[in-house]
Amino acid sequence: MGINQIKHPKHLECVDILSFDASDGLILYSMLSKPKGVTDKVILHIHGLGGSFYGSNSIPEISAEAKRRGIAFMSQLTRGSYAIEEFGYRSGNRKLLAGSALERFEDCVYDIDGAIRSLRKMGFKKIFLEGHSTGCQKILYYMNSKKAKNSKFVTAMALISPVDDHSYDLYEMGKKSYFKLISIAKRARGNAILMPTKGTGYMEKLIGPERFLSTADLKNPEAKALYYDGKLDYVAGLKKPLFVAFGENDELMKEIDVRKATDIISKAYAGKKFRSVILKGTGHTFKGRRKGLAKALLKFYSSI
Repeated sequence: MGINQIKHPKHLECVDILSFDASDGLILYSMLSKPKGVTDKVILHIHGLGGSFYGSNSIPEISAEAKRRGIAFMSQLTRGSYAIEEFGYRSGNRKLLAGSALERFEDCVYDIDGAIRSLRKMGFKKIFLEGHSTGCQKILYYMNSKKAKNSKFVTAMALISPVDDHSYDLYEMGKKSYFKLISIAKRARGNAILMPTKGTGYMEKLIGPERFLSTADLKNPEAKALYYDGKLDYVAGLKKPLFVAFGENDELMKEIDVRKATDIISKAYAGKKFRSVILKGTGHTFKGRRKGLAKALLKFYSSI
């Protein structure tokens, strides 16, 4: 979900801005921070809805703590970055109009797969895949997708603020308004239009019908990925080490307490190494506790 942008990002020192190809040929960019000396470990960070490779919460803190512990850090652009954005393909003769208002959620597999392939080419052998907010749904879907050719190279995963977007929007809008907008979106599907999002959980003012239905319709992967009243099949499909982090007062968790949500994830998880942290006095973006989040994450990664 949203609330992902930083209005005044902290200064990041000694980072490289790189381009890479998503596995379907889309040209994307990333920020890479390396520690002193040689390392084969790297964190791959997937931002939330409407974010970017530099504007996702806690990037400066996680990057700095990773460098201190001798681990590289990469934050990638996705085709869901910003609100509405045009992306180019490597072929040069095709364009894609996407961004958070228009992206097709399932295409996140291509973005993440391309980034992992790029990191492998750089010589990294241990890849820690983490997502914030909507980035959580994306890495869950990626790790369970047959199109994810490079998922075997992921060593561990972290879900940072894994909120239930379907339930949040339903709570914010109320059943009558929510299902009315679903009906409008279904009729508008396939047309080049944008719908107003006033009264929903979306930070952007406009959204395409398919993008809205991606979290509104529980038949869709994004909607069911973290639907806590459901089976959490994507979590059940994970066996590699998993870390979960919540802010105690996450403002997007309306229908369920973050402690209960963490417990539900833990019970659904099929692996053997599960760790979690709930940071007090903070919310969805970990404001005021981002250094604490970074330390908890890197303690987990360093233990693997």
